[in-house]
Amino acid sequence: MQIPAGAYHLGSVPGDPGRDPAMEADHIAMNAPAVDIDALPWPNDPAQAPVTGMTRAQAAQACSSRGRRLCGELEWERACRGAGETSFPGGASWSPGCAASPGACASSYGVFAMGTRFAEWTLGDIDDRAVIRGASGGAAAATHRCAARRTAVAAAAGLEVAFRCCGGASPSFTYPREESRRPFRQEPMSAAQIGEIIRAVPELERLRLRDGLALFGPGAINEVLNHGSTTADLHPEFTFTVSPVRWSPTFGEDVLVLTAKSRVGSWVAALWVLGEGRYRHAASFLLRDDPVALTLAYNDARRVVTWSSCWNCGGEHGAVTYTDEGRVVITQR
Repeated sequence: MQIPAGAYHLGSVPGDPGRDPAMEADHIAMNAPAVDIDALPWPNDPAQAPVTGMTRAQAAQACSSRGRRLCGELEWERACRGAGETSFPGGASWSPGCAASPGACASSYGVFAMGTRFAEWTLGDIDDRAVIRGASGGAAAATHRCAARRTAVAAAAGLEVAFRCCGGASPSFTYPREESRRPFRQEPMSAAQIGEIIRAVPELERLRLRDGLALFGPGAINEVLNHGSTTADLHPEFTFTVSPVRWSPTFGEDVLVLTAKSRVGSWVAALWVLGEGRYRHAASFLLRDDPVALTLAYNDARRVVTWSSCWNCGGEHGAVTYTDEGRVVITQR
């Protein structure tokens, strides 16, 4: 199948269920090269079952015998997602029926069985392991996402891993690697900057920024601590701030946590950072009709940012937490 060159977003969107932020690019916009890819896994014949059990080198040799080569990661992922960049082969969600036959759940480019029945070798590598895409039909739904990346030992034989071939020269493409980031970085912003961010996130319409947005000044920290009959000096284990916090709760993930108030009350919001000045709603918490001062605080607990209107007062503080399932939740304690 011939796929023309064009714009493409590589990887998954932060906050997507099942996403592995350490392995998957952050929905990076790019100009993708043209792709010449087999419609089916080897032997690319609807009358024959896909071949599995070869090592990656053996798979590459099989492609070479036909004047072709193994597909690269970008080629595989783009063919899987199709022109509409769906999350799964053939649609927005995974259906076990996609594994029923080679012709089920084709991408809009007319490519079939993209990791719906078997994982597939690619040219990609992570350290000393080969990148495989897709999964067996009975595997967890998240492993069938077109952006999902897993690894296997390239020299291993007998694995339930298929492969497909591509034509032309191998693309000069290296999958971007995540960089280690400090868990917490303060990012001072003006009311206008925060307002612009919030207005671009539909789920935060309830904050009604048209009724006015006010940021908390540094004095809010002392106010919050004084309400709890304490001071910052008594809590050296915490860093207190009223500035937005760029938070990396796990390797490869960034969340912007911010707090302010409007006429509807004080609020805390957590937004997935998508890059290029784009954000996605992760969680938000509104103290309706209570425009009380708020502060954020963080310490060595990487997966938690604390918020408070009265330090250690029951019901007047809480946490922004990154869960084991990769979700962000805001709770009141």
